[in-house]
Amino acid sequence: MNRIGKAVLILAGGKGERLWPVSRKNFPKFFLKIGSWYSLLQSAVLRGQKVAGLENVYIAGNGEYRFFIKDHLTERGIKLKIENIIPEPDVKNTAAAVALGVRYFLARKLDPVIFVFPADHLIPENGSFIEALRKAAACAQDGFISVLGIKPTHPATGYGYIKINQKSKTQPQSANLGGIKNQKWKVEKFIEKPDLERAKQYAKSRNYFWNAGIFVAKASVFWEELKRYREKITAVFEEWDGRNFKKLKSLYSKLPNISFDYAVMEKTAKAVLIPYKGKWSDLGDWNSVYDVLKKDRKGNVFQADVTELDSENNLVFSTSGRKIGLIGVKNLRIIDTEDALLILTVENSQSVKKIVSRFAGNEVLINHPTANRPWGNYTVLEYKNGYKVKIIEVLPGRALSLQKHLRRSEEWTVLKGKVQVLIDNKEHILKEGDRIKIPVRTLHRLKNISRRPSKILEVARGSYIEEDDIIRVEDNYDRD
Repeated sequence: MNRIGKAVLILAGGKGERLWPVSRKNFPKFFLKIGSWYSLLQSAVLRGQKVAGLENVYIAGNGEYRFFIKDHLTERGIKLKIENIIPEPDVKNTAAAVALGVRYFLARKLDPVIFVFPADHLIPENGSFIEALRKAAACAQDGFISVLGIKPTHPATGYGYIKINQKSKTQPQSANLGGIKNQKWKVEKFIEKPDLERAKQYAKSRNYFWNAGIFVAKASVFWEELKRYREKITAVFEEWDGRNFKKLKSLYSKLPNISFDYAVMEKTAKAVLIPYKGKWSDLGDWNSVYDVLKKDRKGNVFQADVTELDSENNLVFSTSGRKIGLIGVKNLRIIDTEDALLILTVENSQSVKKIVSRFAGNEVLINHPTANRPWGNYTVLEYKNGYKVKIIEVLPGRALSLQKHLRRSEEWTVLKGKVQVLIDNKEHILKEGDRIKIPVRTLHRLKNISRRPSKILEVARGSYIEEDDIIRVEDNYDRD
């Protein structure tokens, strides 16, 4: 057992709410580039590569964007194998994601030390992070579950906290912990996001740390503690052989929606805290994005084309390309995208989820006008009652699913490239300028047979034209 000494498990879930409207349900914040050439996910994989080697970096994430994750990493030359991207059939919080990754190893008779990283944290390049992980790994070898803790620099209400037991004499026996043996790090309890008054008390105390959400333990220890405190989760995964992902889809519906912190870490006696003194942010709101980006002499952060007059301490983050003007405003967070605009004050940065909840069911919460798919992407040009106009871009050699729609018809016009269209088992080869109609309830498929991306203009018409009006009969990307 344990032919792999170390492995990194990156949790790539999330609903895309806290950094809305740049982040969406189908474009979570770990795809964003914030003050860096690399996205948060790309940076997390590169950190994992330093810890365990790229071949031992795994990502547990929504199966809908499994292939997009691979393409996204390839953009920066990160050649992660598709087998290392473990598809979650549904979003069930971090306890399920950790159990999925752990079961994946144990089913293969492997028992590595697993470093669990969130995909969406900002951790600048530094040696202290690797050193903290080295100490965490040493504790893991003694059977502990290590969690990285950051000493608070201010009274943050958006973070969870960990209280350590200064009186505890319980220490691991590892010989390679450096100076950590002199630190009192036994975890006493985990604390949910506090109000401001309690956060001020915690920031002044020596006993409280921010919870970085980075856990380190042997696979077998993770499993033992999950089984001890959440046997319902392990019982479900014990029905899975670690390979048959289609069976996994039926099992996921049985899992509770619960975080790993709540399921295990708040209960286990094996929790130890490793202090991490470097820079870190979980980018949990737009204030935290402002904090990590470079300011001008007036305290403004402009990730946009902005002209300002008498304006101070503002964040303007735009992906629309629009020209933006500010006059006499202070302490605003202005987030601009092609189809949505968010304006809030500094004091209300934690309230974005509240306004997002009022948009429930709206497409603006789910997709950007350009939505990524495993086969490429599509951009919505116009969406009115009874029809929708899109540009579909299909990557070379890739194909949409074999599918049909129950309530809409479609018409495709090839704008660029050459495609193969299958309609009710009849093959059609279309080149630029060619057009074809797909009647309602007709089985069809589109494939790019060019060496470059193909573009198709799609006009959908019907009484219901939402994206969920689709029945997939066959799919190259294991989607339902």
